[in-house]
Amino acid sequence: MSGPDLDRRDAVRWPTRPARDTLGVSIRPIPPNARTQRPVRRRAGRGRNLTFAQYLRFRLGTAAGRTAWFNFFIKPFGASSFAGFWRQWNPVYGYFLYCYSYRPLSRVMPRVPAMLITFVACGLVLHDLPAWAITRRLLAPGATIAFSLFGIGAVLSEVFHMDLSRRPFLARAGVNILYLAGCSAAMLVIVLSLYRL
Repeated sequence: MSGPDLDRRDAVRWPTRPARDTLGVSIRPIPPNARTQRPVRRRAGRGRNLTFAQYLRFRLGTAAGRTAWFNFFIKPFGASSFAGFWRQWNPVYGYFLYCYSYRPLSRVMPRVPAMLITFVACGLVLHDLPAWAITRRLLAPGATIAFSLFGIGAVLSEVFHMDLSRRPFLARAGVNILYLAGCSAAMLVIVLSLYRL
């Protein structure tokens, strides 16, 4: 899942009024740099919350056009794991799923159930319910089943520490496409078996 709660550090807080030495001359503190000393940084919680617009700029880049479309549709296929794919895929849904499903759930339950419930909610609320509303009839919950399988794959990729980062982009894209196709094929088998009942 993609998320706006990035691991960013707040700015170093320096005194607003300059100190004075014994002769009354004001002394401005020199900010430490990485070579001399590490500054003390204050963090609010786990990180800084981004607005939706800031998150989209972070995920898609500031340049519009081809760069944004590449970051939106192509770049996720080069992710090093299935969980990484879902963190990069569709930043619009990712932002809202993170803020309104995963983050509240992860505060009251372990990470794995929070991830799985978020995937199921994505399939049901963002895919199946709109399809049912548009067609005005109750269909098999194909998206809910598919996203449940996608969630299981994402969880397993993290449990087994999947890392394809040393593989070329086309190899990573091929593995991610096979994963998506496999989950979609399994969903079709399940849905067709539901219709046979």
